[in-house]
Amino acid sequence: MPTVVVGVDSTETSLHAARWAASLAAREESELHIVGAYDASTSDYAPGLVIPQDVVEAIAGEAKDAVKQAAAAALEAAPDVRVRTSVGEGDAARTLLEVGKDATAIVIGTRRLGSVRGLVLGSVGVTIAAHYHGRVVVIDGEGKAGPVVVGVGDTPISDPAVKEAYRQADSLRVPLVAVHTWAQLDADALHGFGIEPDAVERMSTEANEAVAERLAGYSQDYPDVEVQRVVVPDDPAKAIVAAADERGASLIVAGSRGRGGFKGLLLGSTSQKILQHASCPVMIVRE
Repeated sequence: MPTVVVGVDSTETSLHAARWAASLAAREESELHIVGAYDASTSDYAPGLVIPQDVVEAIAGEAKDAVKQAAAAALEAAPDVRVRTSVGEGDAARTLLEVGKDATAIVIGTRRLGSVRGLVLGSVGVTIAAHYHGRVVVIDGEGKAGPVVVGVGDTPISDPAVKEAYRQADSLRVPLVAVHTWAQLDADALHGFGIEPDAVERMSTEANEAVAERLAGYSQDYPDVEVQRVVVPDDPAKAIVAAADERGASLIVAGSRGRGGFKGLLLGSTSQKILQHASCPVMIVRE
């Protein structure tokens, strides 16, 4: 049976992640595996330190309680979903990557790391999003009931994300907002570089036509999905997040080229920016 994995801890955001993952599992007729992890090892700075057994048991107990609470929240959101739970000892990201290696998706909640907007993605989220081969969903709060937003490129690289976005919009019964940027600068900046308004308008029209052509096949597969196109000159991540914020999006779907120099580092710069700044759930999709 297909499985959706959700990683949880004792934070409120984890309960949101459990509910979202339960909803996804129910819509996709999958089992939900709720995973907690605890790490009672010492750091390299204190190699000789022995952690008392009662402290280890307390840390483990907190992880078990978190999983229990998440299971209750998941069943509230999707009473008919099949739920399995486990608690592992060790690094949380490694535990999730191992447990989720055959899953259809890994869902995790973010931890806000400071008061500055944008610093919202914790180390576990970064590691999972950067190294997992399948779908990763990062949850920040409860989310809204608006459309699904997806970034559309002018090459087939974005096709897996676009296909998944149509699938999610159809499943959630919400519109799809397809965002395409045809320049890294906004219109004012382009005018400042001496590009005439007529030229900007012409390039925008050509980009609109190209995006419509790229979406045509998917629209045939999902005829009930209402599609809105946003075609602008701007930074891709900025435009995608802005479109999601303006419309109260329920989900952003983003592809990832992952062209970093380290083997297994699968998260591209646009995906990183979206994850850091989005205020709704974000799904990273790879082929």
